[in-house]
Amino acid sequence: MQVLVIGGSGRTGKLVIDELLQRGHDVTTLARNPASVEAKPGLKIVTGTPTKKDDVRAAFQQSAPSVVVVTLSAPRATDSPFAAPISPPRLMADSNANVVAVMKEFGVSKVVIMQAFGVGDSWPNMHCVMRLLMKKSNMIYQYDDHNLVDKEVKASGVNYVMVRPSRLEEGDAKEVREWPEAGKGVPLMGSITRKSVAKWLVDAAESRTWDGTAPVITN
Repeated sequence: MQVLVIGGSGRTGKLVIDELLQRGHDVTTLARNPASVEAKPGLKIVTGTPTKKDDVRAAFQQSAPSVVVVTLSAPRATDSPFAAPISPPRLMADSNANVVAVMKEFGVSKVVIMQAFGVGDSWPNMHCVMRLLMKKSNMIYQYDDHNLVDKEVKASGVNYVMVRPSRLEEGDAKEVREWPEAGKGVPLMGSITRKSVAKWLVDAAESRTWDGTAPVITN
């Protein structure tokens, strides 16, 4: 399978690329700085940014993907939830809009997008302590952007999977639990490792099991 990864230079994106390559897929990723992605057999790196539709189109032209995996996040000055955002308000929304538009040009039907627990209809099911943290920190700007992606991709008509992991951690891949009813019942300290998310994203790319859904996942 030919897979295009948007966000492949990020911590989760790199793990998604590794997982895809281990499973024998051909992978292309779009990177503003190609040096930020390690060159590997089976991986093609295209220079560019997803905020520019022409760059996204160039990545499609060089990869002819059957599915796109998006692992973008809006960067902050530091990893602190209170750090100032350093990206445009619609970084993820505009990037995914470009991806969807070019998917339609090339006849690619499916996109798998990593979001976060609390996006869309999962917000009421996030613990009240976490909702307060989001509202009082700069992380709310990232949630606003994710919510635009949720709304606009669903309205676009493309086949999507939007997964919402709860509190990303480092560590080995573990068993993944999917929460029905938009994450109802996820505990305050519910979490999942990035490697677990990466494997799940690749499973979703390979399978039709989760098409048209936006599950919340934890370990």
